[in-house]
Amino acid sequence: MIIKAKNLTKVYGKRERVVALKDINLEIEEGEIVAILGPSGCGKTTLLNCLSGLDELTSGSVEVLGKSLTGMNEEEKTKFRSVYMGFIFQFFNLIPVLNAIENVELPLLISKKLKVSEVRKRALDWLEKLHIAHRAKAYPSEMSGGEQQRVAIARALINNPKIVWADEPTGALDTKNSEEIMDIILNMNRELNTTFVIVTHDPNVAKKANRIIRMDSGRILSEGV
Repeated sequence: MIIKAKNLTKVYGKRERVVALKDINLEIEEGEIVAILGPSGCGKTTLLNCLSGLDELTSGSVEVLGKSLTGMNEEEKTKFRSVYMGFIFQFFNLIPVLNAIENVELPLLISKKLKVSEVRKRALDWLEKLHIAHRAKAYPSEMSGGEQQRVAIARALINNPKIVWADEPTGALDTKNSEEIMDIILNMNRELNTTFVIVTHDPNVAKKANRIIRMDSGRILSEGV
């Protein structure tokens, strides 16, 4: 079991309490593609943030790769994420003053796991895998949405993470680019056995996953395909 949540509850506010998540119990196997499906405001992104350690839990527990995130301090969680996790966002979150290859290199440069020359080679390899190497020197403002998302996926995968968290990865794309991005995710899952947890409101995206978790009002309504 690569991810396990037990009685996960998240409450915002003290005077006016908003229960974003209530008693979530969830297990995800290594190599799965899991889609978290539901309407806007149902708690999907909050769940992703709690499972990845970006948000603190109000109560309950989360284990990732057998390690308790709830037992880590912020520095420990940041280091853990940098080694084992990658992130893909709806609006790409590329750094505008860096070109494509520099954006992809960033996680490895921060982690200081490789020499700068090796980082550049690995970044270019990933851009080639995602058929975007010809745009290596382009800046985000010079790229289409589909191109930016390919760069963001390369950045998420350059560290060879065990888990990739994807928050509406096709939400800012047209149908053609959405299908291409999901095909890339499926291929990377098959090639690398990377676990993908995908937040989406789009049933067409969700149906490509191995398992769909349907949410509403901060609760899991059902799990299945």
